Amino acid sequence: MSADTTASFAGQQPPVTALDGVSALYGGDYNPEQWPQEVWARDMELFREANINSVTINVFSWARLQPSEDVYDFAELDKIVTMTRYAGLSIVMATSTGALPAWLSLRHPEVNRVDHQGRRMRHRERHNPCINSPVYRRLSTELAGRLAERYGPVPNLAAWHVSNEYGGFCWCDICAGAFREWLRARYGTVNNVNEAWNAAFWGHTYHSFEEIFPPNELGDTTAGNKAVLGGLSLDYRRFYGEAVLESFRDEKAAIRQHDPDRPVTTNMMGTFPDYDYFQWSEDLDIVSWDSYPSPETTAAETCFRHDLMRAVGHQKPFMLMEQTPSRQNWQPYNALKRPQQLRQQSWQAISRGADTVQFFQLRQSRAGCEKFHGAVIGADGSSQTRTFTEVAQLGEELAKVSRRVLGSHVEPGKVAIVFDWPSNWGLAMSTGPSQSLDYVAQVENWYREIHRRNIPVDIISTAGPFDDYQAVIAPCLYMLGEQPAAALRAYVGDGGRLLLTTMSALVDELDRLHQGQAPVPLRDLAGVTVEETDALRPGHSVALDFGETVLAGASAPAGTILCDVLRPDPDTTVLARYGGEYYAGIPALTFAASAGNGGVLYSASLPDEAGVALVIDALLAGTDVRGTRTPAGVAVSRRIRPDGTVLTFLVNSTSESHSATPGTAGTDILTGHSVGETIELGPYGVVVIETPAGG
Repeated sequence: MSADTTASFAGQQPPVTALDGVSALYGGDYNPEQWPQEVWARDMELFREANINSVTINVFSWARLQPSEDVYDFAELDKIVTMTRYAGLSIVMATSTGALPAWLSLRHPEVNRVDHQGRRMRHRERHNPCINSPVYRRLSTELAGRLAERYGPVPNLAAWHVSNEYGGFCWCDICAGAFREWLRARYGTVNNVNEAWNAAFWGHTYHSFEEIFPPNELGDTTAGNKAVLGGLSLDYRRFYGEAVLESFRDEKAAIRQHDPDRPVTTNMMGTFPDYDYFQWSEDLDIVSWDSYPSPETTAAETCFRHDLMRAVGHQKPFMLMEQTPSRQNWQPYNALKRPQQLRQQSWQAISRGADTVQFFQLRQSRAGCEKFHGAVIGADGSSQTRTFTEVAQLGEELAKVSRRVLGSHVEPGKVAIVFDWPSNWGLAMSTGPSQSLDYVAQVENWYREIHRRNIPVDIISTAGPFDDYQAVIAPCLYMLGEQPAAALRAYVGDGGRLLLTTMSALVDELDRLHQGQAPVPLRDLAGVTVEETDALRPGHSVALDFGETVLAGASAPAGTILCDVLRPDPDTTVLARYGGEYYAGIPALTFAASAGNGGVLYSASLPDEAGVALVIDALLAGTDVRGTRTPAGVAVSRRIRPDGTVLTFLVNSTSESHSATPGTAGTDILTGHSVGETIELGPYGVVVIETPAGG
């Protein structure tokens, strides 16, 4: 793009997009550099036919933009930008820094990661730079700045996309040195490090920072990637995650020198464990994420991830940056989405806060490890496919109604569920008490029951805030420091209802056991002492006796994986007891009352589905939290516009038809038809009911 071409765009009106609140971005990853240029014009025609209005470009083009260290070549990208502009497409411009050019890996081998086994990588796949390499930081920041300087004036540019799906770690000497400096800043002296990590364990007392190395397989990680010193492994995760965030900030700052206004994001991956996404909340102008449920993923699990990503953005709408239009190519088997399932999953995302619908990918790759991944345009280049037809129909629908959705927010939750990345790390790297314990799965178990009842719910971090919720669920909150403990104490003291489970409040931020009667920081509030914890053999369970609260014909509840043996305080109410093992008759669910209707429920086991339902009944007793009954697989959620208009989403995630009664009537904005209180939903059907404020 010449300077004259760039200047000619100045003052022209860009397409309206979701990011200016008028029309939803609809499109996704487009990689024309993988195709001969004669294909591009046909792609533009197909995009119009599919009602696509945006493209994400330049995701992995660093090697083409910068063929050597001192040479930049933007000619090809100029053509792509010009073409998309005159095709009426909005652009999400990536910075290309998620994969290194081969010349950079060869000329500066220190930019290549050292893996967990201590091996220096060559030029390889993607997610491949050492994030602490000064050379990588310098060149990636410079590239981001040059892109912003060149394309910032382009009016159809909607957003900036830094790197791509940040992930992984490096254990090289550069990282080791940077880690030591991080430790000096955090702890001051090596003696403070020894105290923090309980380094006397296994003779690990350090006498200088130079003796400390990253905890990979050559050092302090046991077989199975378990930590020798929990504090060391946790601190390295924190250090590396902060370095990744600093790299993002560097590129964003370079963009801001030339483009002060357009939102800057990077695509996240739901419960991805490497980094604490809550640490990114203040740096992302808008959260974006890539949703790839497998055929076995339940609707509740998908919604949980949407809600988690919304939480990272302070409950504001997010970008659905990627989803497959048909199949994905990294599952054990790559099943196609069923007819209308693409539409259902897209509206499902919108119902949970998405303001864009985007795909990976728009045109199928000719070769490479993602060549069997689904695409809007297949290898035949045809528009006469089921996938293309469904994409076009959804695009038409979004173009018609997205203005009525954008600007709304998801209904605030009455219940909150705490998700804590450090607790996930700590449990995953622990050698006990049970390999069957999966933190994410346990959080999902509780979320699934709230979702089944169609109760508005927010995911929150341990930082809260908690005050706006009538009930807070904190399953397996293994790691609890002073500040979140104080916040939870204040919440319960003010009348909130808190649910804790086994494996809660056991260690501090450095994986050191709290000294005293568990759960130490909240023991008096919980009204119980955990005397010991039994780990059950895989597949085994212990009956839970809820007394007369279990209805005739209902499944018998049971505790799984871990069972705490409790000693309740005298004024603690016992709600259920164990029905087996040597601890038969010992309390398995308790309630310790506080102010008003507040208090702490403590679930001594990890209940199965029937048990979770009964615990949630007890948690919500006395509150005004009510859900909406629907058939299994049909979800109800709401978004609210600033004028109070309510949009009620009914999404059927099953291949069967269902009747649902959402408790509201109005106009289905997708069809324009009035609907009554009972609604028929076909397979993967969606209805969006618009109800005026007060209606």
